[in-house]
Amino acid sequence: MPKIDKKTAKKIAHSYYDDRDKLLKDKKLRKIYNKELLKLHIAGEIVKLRKEKKISQKQLAEKINTTQAVISRIENGQVFPSTNLIQRICNAFDVQVKFKFC
Repeated sequence: MPKIDKKTAKKIAHSYYDDRDKLLKDKKLRKIYNKELLKLHIAGEIVKLRKEKKISQKQLAEKINTTQAVISRIENGQVFPSTNLIQRICNAFDVQVKFKFC
């Protein structure tokens, strides 16, 4: 992969954000974008917690009475975990969920 200098990186980032902002003016596309973003945020938080506690997907799955495949699909942003499953994950890590609407 070629090296990119800071100026080029900034140009690419600005272009990305400009394109994204134009696309998100479409309500349907914005709805899909926000849904996928939420799935990825949830996935990222679960991965972060699991790595901090140094447990595998399989170990987490066993703690919350599900399968490793379910944990994998959540962490890959393929599915939304149910609120019940989120609560079981929180209990396993002894944390709480905080939602914020913006």
